[in-house]
Amino acid sequence: MGTIMGAMMISKKFIRFVVAVAIIWLQAAPIYAENAEELLNQFQAVLINPEQTQLLTEQGEERAQFCFNCHGIDGNSVREYVPNLAGQNPLYLFNRFEKFANGQRENYVMSKLAALLTSEERLAVAVYFSGKDVVLRDTRPLPNDAGKRIYQSLCFSCHGNEGHGGLAFPRIAGQPYEFIETTLLSFKRGDPKRAGSPMIGVIQNLSEGDLQAVATWVANMP
Repeated sequence: MGTIMGAMMISKKFIRFVVAVAIIWLQAAPIYAENAEELLNQFQAVLINPEQTQLLTEQGEERAQFCFNCHGIDGNSVREYVPNLAGQNPLYLFNRFEKFANGQRENYVMSKLAALLTSEERLAVAVYFSGKDVVLRDTRPLPNDAGKRIYQSLCFSCHGNEGHGGLAFPRIAGQPYEFIETTLLSFKRGDPKRAGSPMIGVIQNLSEGDLQAVATWVANMP
């Protein structure tokens, strides 16, 4: 019993350390780029440790009960306008979650739910959903060559050839078409909530038809 309790205490301390490292990296990486890789490696140490990952996953599943009604029990959303969390990069997901909690981003539902959880719990939720598989939706429109060309010319450099993102960039592959289309059009139409995003410059020369084409392509990426 003592050994088990000791291991749990170490795990909790380690989780708190990882949360602190993640927050530091998210805040300092743009300025102290030389430290970003080291900090990220420390954060990712959790994800390559099976025992730590299992502990976080179990905690995350319990805490994620709040999320299931919209994002699905396996992270594949139950509404077309709601993003999948399944397979999302955990550092990116944790970052988004923190911003809802501290008021940098606002959403009537997410802001309230995020504030109910501690940073440790939000990290656990991020790890839980990141380990789930994305399921392509039967409702997605069929892909077309126009969307493929746009993706391969403009999107791959940040989101990767497969759309799985990495580090500060989200996985977009397999997201619901409606969610992707709405998000891209909000950048195009100058939604104030999107101000300052690099996406505005990336898509500035694309028509709404182009954005719909690339949204279709992304929705079909596994």
